[in-house]
Amino acid sequence: MAESGRSDSRDAAFERGVARPTRAPAWPFRTSLGPLSLTPKRVRLVWFALAVIALLPILSAPYSKWGDWSAFWSAGGTVGTTSLVDSHLHTAWQTAHGLPGDAWRYAPSFAYLYWPASLLPIGLSFAINAALMLSLVVVAGLLLSRIFDLPSNLAVRLAFAWTPVLAAVDMGQNAPLSVVLALWSIDALRRDSRTEAGLAVGLLMYKPTLGLPMLGFLLLRRCWRSASVASLVVAAGYVLSVPAAGGDWQWPVAWWNGMQPLIAHDLAFNADKAISIPGLLGRVSGLPYWLPFAGGGVVALIALRGLVRAPMVEAASAACLVGLVAGPRVWSYEAGLMLPLLAWAAAGGVAEPWRTRLVFLGISMGILWWISPLTVVSGVALVVNAAAVLWIWRWRPFGPDPLVVAAASG
Repeated sequence: MAESGRSDSRDAAFERGVARPTRAPAWPFRTSLGPLSLTPKRVRLVWFALAVIALLPILSAPYSKWGDWSAFWSAGGTVGTTSLVDSHLHTAWQTAHGLPGDAWRYAPSFAYLYWPASLLPIGLSFAINAALMLSLVVVAGLLLSRIFDLPSNLAVRLAFAWTPVLAAVDMGQNAPLSVVLALWSIDALRRDSRTEAGLAVGLLMYKPTLGLPMLGFLLLRRCWRSASVASLVVAAGYVLSVPAAGGDWQWPVAWWNGMQPLIAHDLAFNADKAISIPGLLGRVSGLPYWLPFAGGGVVALIALRGLVRAPMVEAASAACLVGLVAGPRVWSYEAGLMLPLLAWAAAGGVAEPWRTRLVFLGISMGILWWISPLTVVSGVALVVNAAAVLWIWRWRPFGPDPLVVAAASG
C-alpha cells in the first residue's frame, strides 16, 4: 500500500507541474498485473526481444536494393545539379546506377547530408546510416529520461521497445532524426528556451508533414520567438536549396511537378503502412477526394482545447501525436513521434490502474508493423489512433479540466 501511495503522489505532482525531486526516478509501472509478473528485469527482457525482432528485416536489405536508402544515396550523388529536383533526370541517374527510380521528396538542401554517403558503396553507406539511426534512438531515450524524469536505462529501452522507430532503421529511412528533433523542441519548451525550441522545430521542417504540426503548435501557444526562429530556419533551408538544385531559384516548381505523379501511386503502394486518418480514409474507394483531409482537420480541431490548455510538455507531446493522426501522408515508421506521449503516460500522465495496462499494450502492438502487408491495416495505426482518442477525450470540449480534477483528488 505504501508503494501505491508514493505512485499516486507522483501522479498528482506530475499533473500539477511541481518541481522535480532530486531523488533517483522510481520504477513507474506495477510489478504485477493479475497473474502476470512485471518485474523490471522481465520487462527489460521482453522489450529487448521486441527490439531484436523489429531489426530482423534489416537482413533483407541487400535483396531489396537497400530499400528507401537508395533514394537518399541517389540524392547525395545528384545534389548540386538539376538532376536532383528534375524527376526525369533523377530517375535516369538512378537507372544508370541500377537503382529503382524515385523522385526526391525533401528540400534539396537536405540532400547535402547524403553527399558523403554517395562517395561510398551503397551497402557500406546503408550500414553506416543504420548505425547512426540506432545511435539517435539512444539519444531519444536519454531525452525522454531528462524530459519526463524517467530512469535513463528504462527510457532508452522504452525507445527501442517502441519498434516503429526501428522500422526506419530497417528501411534506410531517417525517422529517428525527426524523433530527436521533436524531443529537443519539447525539452527546450520545458526549459522555456524559446530560441532553441524554434531552432529544433525549424530543423524538423526538413520533413514538412512532421514539422508543420509542431510549428502550428508554437503559433497556437503564442510562442512567437520560437515560431520566428523556426521560420528563419525554413527560409535558410530554401536559400541553401538553390545551389543544391543546381542554382534554380524556382526549384519548388520543378520539385512539385516531379512529386505530383507519385503521390497517388505512393499511397497505393504503401497503403498497409498508412496510420493517419486521411491515409486510412483515402484507401476507401468512392469517397470524395476532400473527405479524408476533412477528417484529419476535424481531429485537429477537437484536439485544440488540450493543445491550448494542457501543461506545455504534455501539450507538445500530444501535438506530435495529433500530427501523426491528422497528417495527409504518415507511415508506420514515422510513428516514432508517439514516443513523447508514451513516456508522458509512463511518467504519471496516466494514473494506475490503467498506466501499466495501456503503455504495455501499446508497446506490444507496435511490433505489428512487421506484418502489415498481411494485416492490410497496420497495427500501428490502431495504437496511434486509439492513443489520440484517449488523449482527446481527456481534454474533450466542455469536459472537466483534468488538472483541476487531479488537484482536487490530490
